[in-house]
Amino acid sequence: MNSKENFDFFWKRLQVNINPGDTIRNWTAAKGYLGDIFTIFAISDNAVDVDAPNAETIQHVSKNEFKYMHSNWEAYKSRRMRRHELRDKTRFSKYTISILKELED
Repeated sequence: MNSKENFDFFWKRLQVNINPGDTIRNWTAAKGYLGDIFTIFAISDNAVDVDAPNAETIQHVSKNEFKYMHSNWEAYKSRRMRRHELRDKTRFSKYTISILKELED
């Protein structure tokens, strides 16, 4: 992902390249890929729904959650911002970080 890519372009690219049924591996800047894998359940204009093995229900991750993570992505990847700092602002950091990484690869 281009660090200067604007969010609207990113969101459209996400909707084209991530599909229901895709599996995403949990990723962190500090430890790389971890054991958790979640599945994309649905994608709409305003959210990505995620089916995670440890969640009781489908997780509805709003477009705004992705916007927040997108705006902090470079700082997080370069470890200028720690994951716990992001977690304090959004409960969906695990999903948004991993999906952004998937698109970047």
